[in-house]
Amino acid sequence: MYRSDNLHELLSLKIRENVEGRFSIRTIEVGSSPALLVSGESGSGPVEWTETVRSLTGIDLGFTTTAASAALFIDVDGAYYTLAFGQGWRYMREGKVDRQFGIDVGVRMLDPDEIKDVTRWALSAKSRVDRNMVPGGQGLWAFGLREHAELVRSLSGKAHDNLPIDLTYVRRRGKYRNFRLSVECGEGLHIHLGITGDSLVSDLRELTRIVDEVEVNPQLEPLQWVRRLGPNHDMRELLDSEAVDLLADPDVTRGEVGIAYPSRYYDGPTVQRYSGNIGDFRIDTEELSIEKIRIGVRQRPKNEYLRTLRSSTIEGLDGSGASLGGEVSALHWIAAEIVDPDYHYILLDGDWYSLGDQYLRHVDRVVKSAFKEQPPWTLPAWNSTPLNERRKIYEKDYNENVPKLDGRFLCLDRKLVKTRVHPQGFEVCDLLGPNDELIHVKKVSSDTGSSVLSHLFAQGLVAIESLTDAETWKEFREIIRERDPSRVRRLGARPAGLVYAIHRSDKPLEPRTLFTFARSALVSASVALNTFGIPLQIVVIP
Repeated sequence: MYRSDNLHELLSLKIRENVEGRFSIRTIEVGSSPALLVSGESGSGPVEWTETVRSLTGIDLGFTTTAASAALFIDVDGAYYTLAFGQGWRYMREGKVDRQFGIDVGVRMLDPDEIKDVTRWALSAKSRVDRNMVPGGQGLWAFGLREHAELVRSLSGKAHDNLPIDLTYVRRRGKYRNFRLSVECGEGLHIHLGITGDSLVSDLRELTRIVDEVEVNPQLEPLQWVRRLGPNHDMRELLDSEAVDLLADPDVTRGEVGIAYPSRYYDGPTVQRYSGNIGDFRIDTEELSIEKIRIGVRQRPKNEYLRTLRSSTIEGLDGSGASLGGEVSALHWIAAEIVDPDYHYILLDGDWYSLGDQYLRHVDRVVKSAFKEQPPWTLPAWNSTPLNERRKIYEKDYNENVPKLDGRFLCLDRKLVKTRVHPQGFEVCDLLGPNDELIHVKKVSSDTGSSVLSHLFAQGLVAIESLTDAETWKEFREIIRERDPSRVRRLGARPAGLVYAIHRSDKPLEPRTLFTFARSALVSASVALNTFGIPLQIVVIP
């Protein structure tokens, strides 16, 4: 659904220009409503399976095919709808599409206990997408979404049986026993609609009424807290430019920018070295900082800042110099937060998200709780670790020193567990705590930016989710057996808790000093841990 002043504004630029004359645009009426019917065919191309036939038999059948598509744009009392047929969704102008409309309908129509399918996008620098089929009778909350910090991309299930819905299909089928209307809600809406002009217009009016007048189900309200901007959204160019302004000028106060890891770098070994370029500036460092990216950008003319960031690449390497995830655009190595009186956006892994006030308040509650709840032990101070040969203290140095000062801890830094899902291996934790807590350690400062914590939080989430598999837990036990045979004998059937141990070298670490995207990653971890009944805590290393 859209809200606009002109049906023609809803057409994509390719359709409006129609340079090759391949598309037909007809001004019509559907029922009593003005409409546009756009139709066209793709160019002729080979049938996909003929190559297999040629490989098997040596005979080229020479078959070709075209794809026909259409889109019907309708003005229903000032609310604009598009019905897409085939590839007709490509005819829509990206910036005019309300991609939240399907969810807006779903949170009003769907019965939370009858939701069967969920596709969700974790709002963290990991940018993980999960699609889950909910077992019958368990409902949406079987996946820990009661208090979630994730962008739900789509839902499908059955409508409330006590919600009056005046749709053509419901009137025709509602008399049947046990009838429940099924709805698929996402960026669009998949639902039975009338196929005559008058019945279709009537049904679209009913959808508008549902969104405008029906109250959101309180249990589903959180699904509206976060909205992802589409790849061609009208705001993206402005937001990208503002993010680059924040990067180039650290004195700009309307937001913040920092380092964040691209999604492909969350599985496998920890990055030991970063290699790449920002424009003509060479990146070759053990610790990637926002300042290094800033230097490269500022060496170019100001009008080339954004293009430089998009075209430059950085890759992460392991200890032997092998690439862990390949070259990735420098734009995907930063996270940004843009705050104005009218909006609050964050950039993660190249995508922009709009955050609602309810979401921000929810994240604040969870983060404060993680800081408040403390384990019954403390960790040694960071500076209790002897300086290494470079006169510095790295995380590796600290992790190896902790068991020397307190034998209750076991160092598992860089000990990888390999699975089918994680063939390169993943790091379960840096330290195993006195009560079998998984402890992940990170040092941050104003130079690295607290956004690197989103990597730390996502690592913990990967570990917990992976260790729910019995075989993976068995492999983890073997790693502990190699390090301390006596320890494995009292190890339980799963982790007793997840602890993020953080040292900030330049100023105190508090809930309010975390970037929004780091806070969101923490809440995503909290959601998963609540599902498994595993406590989450943050320990500040002095």
